[in-house]
Amino acid sequence: MDKGIVNKNMNKNHKRILPIVLTLSITIVGISLLAIAPIVNVKATATDTTVIRTLSTTNPTPGSTFDITLNLTGLQIGGIVETIPDGFAFVSTAHPSNQTYISGQKVVFAVVNETSIKYKVQVPLEGSGTFSGTWYDALNEKEGNIGINSVSVRVAETPTPSPSPAPTSPPAVPGFEAVFALAGLSAAAVIFLFTKSGGEGE
Repeated sequence: MDKGIVNKNMNKNHKRILPIVLTLSITIVGISLLAIAPIVNVKATATDTTVIRTLSTTNPTPGSTFDITLNLTGLQIGGIVETIPDGFAFVSTAHPSNQTYISGQKVVFAVVNETSIKYKVQVPLEGSGTFSGTWYDALNEKEGNIGINSVSVRVAETPTPSPSPAPTSPPAVPGFEAVFALAGLSAAAVIFLFTKSGGEGE
């Protein structure tokens, strides 16, 4: 076969193969970028990880329960350790039970792609304290503190006693002047009757 013809055919094949290789390369790069994108986003938001705690009340009534909500930003996989004040008690949470652990006044939540965690606490009859906590970002191996929230049990209101009725004053005791006046009238009446009866007898 003529070398010129062979070279010509090879050039044609190269021209066909080149677009195919370019197309495959672009496809592979695109898929790689899509696969890497979530990791890049996680790394980019790692410094923006925040956990904010909010309490439904900071002045609960004695013996009641109230809610604590943890709002998570940038924490995809990790954990949170909450410390509850002495006297207060953990009651319940909607967080999965196999991702919730309780030890004394500490509650540990394992986090997997969640944006909020809510739990309930029982209030003692009296007292006050602070909620504190820490978070750990397992993907980026970083940790931080959650702001402190103070809480104080409301003091039970003592009922105001109703005013007692004013004492009624006892009947007035006649004074000495009245007693002497009555005695004088009685003596005068006796004398009058005695005199009258004596005069009629003469």
